[in-house]
Amino acid sequence: MPPTVPRPLEPVLREFAEVAGCLWDLGWAEASAGNISADVSELLKVPPSKGRAGTALPTPLPALAGRSFLVTATGSRFRDLRRAPEDKVCLVEVSPAGDHVSWRGIVWNAGDIRPSSELISHLGIHAVLREQRSDHRAILHAHPTHLATLTHLERCSGSAELNRLLWSIHPEVKLLAPRGATMLPHLVPGSNELGAATTRAVRDGADTVLWRYHGCLAHAPDASTALDRIHVLDKAARMVLLCLASGEPWRGLDDRELAELFARYGH
Repeated sequence: MPPTVPRPLEPVLREFAEVAGCLWDLGWAEASAGNISADVSELLKVPPSKGRAGTALPTPLPALAGRSFLVTATGSRFRDLRRAPEDKVCLVEVSPAGDHVSWRGIVWNAGDIRPSSELISHLGIHAVLREQRSDHRAILHAHPTHLATLTHLERCSGSAELNRLLWSIHPEVKLLAPRGATMLPHLVPGSNELGAATTRAVRDGADTVLWRYHGCLAHAPDASTALDRIHVLDKAARMVLLCLASGEPWRGLDDRELAELFARYGH
């Protein structure tokens, strides 16, 4: 990392770069799609900036008062971020009153950098995680191909049937993604409605939220763990689609076998 990057942020930036590269290789972050954020308040003890670009929050978030976040920049491509994350990531700072955010680049040559257009949604979810005293500090949004494709099937229009398919076709999903995915109906990407619905789902206990016809969002202690969970869910979705495409009969785990799986790994 360049010496101008604050040293405490270097491991988080490296993780952003590695996760971004994986998402690009998987085809889950086409063009400038996808975004990552991480709460770095415990790593970087700095007072909120003054005189930086920023905006008032539509709804104050007192749970985030004075906290700092790394957030991927709007328009940044993950294929580029994997090579040079330092000028494609913003440091976002919430005011002491929790009613305003400001942002800046983390290196001197970052230019006119702005955080992801979904910043407000990310902050809303981070606020819920803080209120719940969760140890989850990272949020990852991506477009996993097979999961998104599965949401076009009528039999997968709800969370219950979707998760049953994923758990029954690949039992490891229950181990690595025990809560499965919470499916939301189609809402306009980037809309306030989608952000609010996602925040409500997280408040109700979801750690992975699947947006019908669109993509998904996951929160975890770090971005790599969030990627792991999405990855195993997408692997199971791919297996479902392959079975359907084969034209051969298939069933996955039956009710008894699923009950045994749930008894071992929890509901």
